[in-house]
Amino acid sequence: MEDFPDFELENEDRVVLLGNSLIQYDQQHGYIEYALTTRWPQKDITFRNLGWTGDTVHGKARTYYTTPPGPYELLIDQLKEVEPTVVFVGYGANEAYEGEEGIPDFRQGLNKLLDDIEKMEARAVLLSPIPHMSQMLAEEELNARNKNLKLYSEVIAEVASARHIRFINLFKPFQGLDNSDQFTTDGVHLNENGYYYLASVMEDGLGLPPRKWRVEIDRARKDAKATGMATILEAQFGDEEINFTLGSQLLPLPPPDSDTVIEIQTRDFTINGLGRGCYTLSEGPADIISASAERWSEGVEIERGLLFEQANELQELIVNKNQLYFRKYRPVNRTYLVGFRSFEQGQNTKELEQLDLFITRMEDQVFQLRKPQPKVYRVHAVK
Repeated sequence: MEDFPDFELENEDRVVLLGNSLIQYDQQHGYIEYALTTRWPQKDITFRNLGWTGDTVHGKARTYYTTPPGPYELLIDQLKEVEPTVVFVGYGANEAYEGEEGIPDFRQGLNKLLDDIEKMEARAVLLSPIPHMSQMLAEEELNARNKNLKLYSEVIAEVASARHIRFINLFKPFQGLDNSDQFTTDGVHLNENGYYYLASVMEDGLGLPPRKWRVEIDRARKDAKATGMATILEAQFGDEEINFTLGSQLLPLPPPDSDTVIEIQTRDFTINGLGRGCYTLSEGPADIISASAERWSEGVEIERGLLFEQANELQELIVNKNQLYFRKYRPVNRTYLVGFRSFEQGQNTKELEQLDLFITRMEDQVFQLRKPQPKVYRVHAVK
């Protein structure tokens, strides 16, 4: 595997997520964008999701009753319009239905797409397809499908290596999942759990450190420290309570509403030296969790609090912004607005342009909301 320098997005980068349904359906959850935008909260970075269900490297799904442009030309036009500096490319799942015979055409199409991305002076990151995870298929059919998906994943890796492009293998991590049916809606398309896991796999594939952090407090020694993505900024040890300020480098990845079967991140508090009894951890005026002194000494995982509330709010904002952009770049009546029947409704394109104003405002809100602020915590006995 080729060694790359640490992945980093730069100020004013314009990141495009390009591909098939794996990319498009993340609009419903926003996990990929959330994972990337929160990594560099001080940088001005914008994101555009150009995923298209059923799409291929030839843009075959991107067709309207209008020529030109043809499907591939439309794909390139859409890319050029957003002026990308970084493009995450996720193809291969639909092409894999062609088996080994389709590999030469796929390889040629992928290289052509990457050539055109380079002409835009953008850098590409290649993603492999995920495996088929449906338990409803006969074992023989499932194995044959995944054999082809793995084959196309290997082709993408080969192209990436030849072009010295970063490659993220999504196939292997998802293939190793237990209870894989809990990560998709139908064995093919990821659900909320699946995109939650996908975001973590992509972060790992980019060489980004885990979002975990651990706070360790020793009351007897009057010592407080944090490891991972957090820092103790101040700590005070009183007779009846402990107060400390914690700075977090980035927001947590908001967990799905449903229970997941994989633990991706932890935020643990371990407190030693407490007397017998029950103690509460509070954040500002709100109580987060209570536990016995023995349990605090073993470590308590935190999955709630102001940082998680901020994370959920940010994720919702990203989803709403992406849905608004989807309406702009894929209007239902595109043929009448900008296609060969634009003489009928072409004057209404100004409404699409107005959507840009709302999208920009929401991006400003994203920029402010993705910045974690220090939080003040208090540990006190339950009376």
